Amino acid sequence: MTDGITPALRANLAAIQRRDPQLADRLCLSVGSDHVRQGQDGSNYYRIHRSWHPIDLSDDAVAQSLADLDAQHVFLFGLGLGEQLLALLAGSAESIIAWDRDPWMFRLVLSAHDLSRDIRKGRLRLALGADLLDVMEDSIPRDALLHPFFADRYRLELGLLQEGLKDRRALVVDGTLFVDDVAEALHQEGYSCLTWEVSRLAPEELAHTAKRFGAQVAVEINYTQGLADACRTLGLKLLTWEIDPATDKPRPCRPPAEHAHIFSYRRAQLPIYEEAGFPNARYLPLAANPTRRHPVELSGAEEAQYQAPVAFVGASMVEQASQFRDRFIAEYCLWRGGSPTEARAHCEVVLEALVTAHRDDLTRCHVPQLLNDTLPEFVAALQSKPGKPDPVVLASELIAADKRMLYVANLGQLGVHVWGDENWSRLAEHGAVYRGSAGHRFELNKVYCGATVNVDIGRIYQSDMVTMRVFDVLACGGFILAERNEELLELFEEGVELECYTDLQELLEKAEHYSANPDQAAAIAARGRQAVLERHTIAGRVAEMLEAIEG
Repeated sequence: MTDGITPALRANLAAIQRRDPQLADRLCLSVGSDHVRQGQDGSNYYRIHRSWHPIDLSDDAVAQSLADLDAQHVFLFGLGLGEQLLALLAGSAESIIAWDRDPWMFRLVLSAHDLSRDIRKGRLRLALGADLLDVMEDSIPRDALLHPFFADRYRLELGLLQEGLKDRRALVVDGTLFVDDVAEALHQEGYSCLTWEVSRLAPEELAHTAKRFGAQVAVEINYTQGLADACRTLGLKLLTWEIDPATDKPRPCRPPAEHAHIFSYRRAQLPIYEEAGFPNARYLPLAANPTRRHPVELSGAEEAQYQAPVAFVGASMVEQASQFRDRFIAEYCLWRGGSPTEARAHCEVVLEALVTAHRDDLTRCHVPQLLNDTLPEFVAALQSKPGKPDPVVLASELIAADKRMLYVANLGQLGVHVWGDENWSRLAEHGAVYRGSAGHRFELNKVYCGATVNVDIGRIYQSDMVTMRVFDVLACGGFILAERNEELLELFEEGVELECYTDLQELLEKAEHYSANPDQAAAIAARGRQAVLERHTIAGRVAEMLEAIEG
């Protein structure tokens, strides 16, 4: 680390080097920083998934957090931007341990504030990541001070601090919201969990975390390229639950990754993993967490906000399709060579023809056949190269976005309410009511409970799987109208636990019927919820996965 070293950071690192050389070295390792940014007004923001959250603490917030704290030995859980730490150092505390999971937060604080005097004296001790275990083993009783924002962000570590360390331990790869549900299920199975930020931390820090924590298994949602090899080196079993479509094929594992267990929501994915050297690949449908997804009673104000004859929650896929379109064209131009202008023009003609060819029949995906007819050598070239995106998947996303917009536009005649990104507002002229984004934690429950008919519109090239939306709606006691396929009918009984459609016409007819007959919809929804509780919970799926790796 040579660039961007402020005088404060230099002094702090020198002090840390004297007290804890290993920590000083770890703080100098490479680390991702794009999750924190500063606004034009100087305020700081932290990214969780796709949303940015303010993280500056006001003087009043700091004072309030310290109001009931009267201890000589303090443990600060979550460093943030250091406001609480500075207040503690200005007080009479005899010793302070400041912990954070994120090396970048330490970099920000140590660059802005010279803490070297208190570090040298031993009054301030810094703890990073898996050092939390050292804090838990500390012989000095300490009062914990939680950061108002990061305590929730670091809830796995907070749970570990509160519950103590168990014999069975799992590293949970940081990622989507679904990760929290899986971690909850792991806790129920008797595992202590620690977050493993594989996309942000240096390999050396990841290895340090695994060894210090004494983990037996790493658990992730969707496969991370190269993670199987890393886990092999660290002596970890890897448990992957694939829940989203991937544009890149897994890189080959040689020798075969016997220690890795891949569970995919699509049977069609299994041969791809097996070919890449993952012999332990098997089918596992998605599921719901009834603790998070459950029926709710809407208040009068909420009824006006969430009640709808027909509702759809999800991304329009417009921006995603645009990104995939650009990537398809870029890969094609790179493969073809020659004039980029000519290559791009030819590629755009092919893609437009693909979209047009599906307009009359959006029940089946013809992309593989059409691409093999028009660009066979390009498709074969990319599909044969590990780590390259599959052009069939990239092009299929364009069709999927077109289908989703077309179906929702037609549902506008039934007064459909839509939650998701702002691109849905384009459909106002068709009668669709755009309601903004839906909060993943609790607002979704209100949407699913408030709608008489919830519609599921899957990706056109994934007609062989059951979406998470189906399980979540049913867990909330909502009525779902989903696309008919064999996998769906294996898991639920049509007309009893949910309803199905095949094409746009059947979708419109059934949506209109059940929105006009809410009692029928409610009766089916009640049976659907019971089916989820009995057969399709995340806890049940996690238990099945653990049985495979522990057996």
